[in-house]
Amino acid sequence: MRLTGDNGQLFGWAESTWQCLDQIGILTGDIMMVLTLLGGVIAWLRRDSIRRWLSVNRFPVSGKPIPEDEHWDALVFTISRQDVPNWVIQQRSPQAIGLIATHASHNEAGAVAAQAALKGIQVSGPKLLDDPDDPAEAQEEVRRLIQRLRADGYQRIGIDITGGKTPMSLGAFMAAQEQGCDTLYVTAEYDARLRKPDTRSAVIRCITRAENS
Repeated sequence: MRLTGDNGQLFGWAESTWQCLDQIGILTGDIMMVLTLLGGVIAWLRRDSIRRWLSVNRFPVSGKPIPEDEHWDALVFTISRQDVPNWVIQQRSPQAIGLIATHASHNEAGAVAAQAALKGIQVSGPKLLDDPDDPAEAQEEVRRLIQRLRADGYQRIGIDITGGKTPMSLGAFMAAQEQGCDTLYVTAEYDARLRKPDTRSAVIRCITRAENS
């Protein structure tokens, strides 16, 4: 099968056609090189964000109890009752706390805030959610609390997602992952007589750890 034409060119196409295709190929290669270099520059400039994104959904220590001598500069709580947050604060002595609550748990959150203030702990909140069934609202409010605490100089921040409604805990968890914070959960036996968790059996467990923890 003959692939060249009478003019000696492949497929019999004119030499000018092949020169045009050659220039297009060179131009395409140059564009790809520029895009590759640009992507590399952007990746370097945003390396911290990319690192956090790559670390999402890695759970190397999921569920492990946290050593008793481990502390955080600040803790953020989703609130349903005051008992567990007050116990955690007593055990870990943070310098600051942030509180997310519902209109139904407002009084409980206020009690946590009052107890913390007596200990000289800085309190942010409680922030009341308009819709506690919306994880996105909880995520946004916890994100704001984390950023406010960091602006105040608190670097190591833990997010306790024990209390509150399930969508609140999910939103708080997502904010913690996004912002590179530890996530914590307290397990405790339930005292049916007193109708509240028995903090004598309570254990603080780590769900996820920030990369720099």
